[in-house]
Amino acid sequence: SVVCWGNNGLGQATPPSGAFTSVSASAGFSSLIWSDDGFIIPSHTCGVKTNGSAVCWGNNEVGQATPSSGTFASVSAGGVHTCGVKTDSSVVCWGSPWGTPPSGTLTSVSDGERHTCGVKTNGSVVCWGNDYFGEATPPSGTFASVSAGTYHTCGVKTNGSVVCWGDNIYGQAKPPSGTFASVSAGGSHTCGVKTNGSVVCWGGGEAATPPN
Repeated sequence: SVVCWGNNGLGQATPPSGAFTSVSASAGFSSLIWSDDGFIIPSHTCGVKTNGSAVCWGNNEVGQATPSSGTFASVSAGGVHTCGVKTDSSVVCWGSPWGTPPSGTLTSVSDGERHTCGVKTNGSVVCWGNDYFGEATPPSGTFASVSAGTYHTCGVKTNGSVVCWGDNIYGQAKPPSGTFASVSAGGSHTCGVKTNGSVVCWGGGEAATPPN
């Protein structure tokens, strides 16, 4: 079952009943996001149920909480859009998707505020959407995972190193050395779990200081 807490002004923290395998919450990166439909509050949540269907709740002003049909392996809620990897490894997006997802097969996808990145089955990263700071222009190489933030993106390469691209005004796109198991890009900071189990963060603000 899914449980949520925090701001629930638009129902984003009131999940439906049922059994889920994963969940993804729109982080509300900024107070308002401009889309073709005007300014929209980024407040929705989506999950994959045990039968493979995707279900969303919260703000649905541009259809970001009305998922496509079919069976999904994973789903990622962005600013005012959502993308998911279906069980056939194709990608589908709904809402204001900030560009068209590429053809081909992906193993995972991550939605940022106005862009999306995914790892292809050959290990390369592909991004689409807004590219104000280069957040949708990934480097070459083979990746195990990728995480899209507000205006920057980070990924874990198959050798365990982390590489980031895009906005670096607070140092959020300048990762430390070492080997990582996972990484998550936020607004002005990024955090990752190292292969020894420790957590390290970089960028601006108190959020970049992990607990002991």
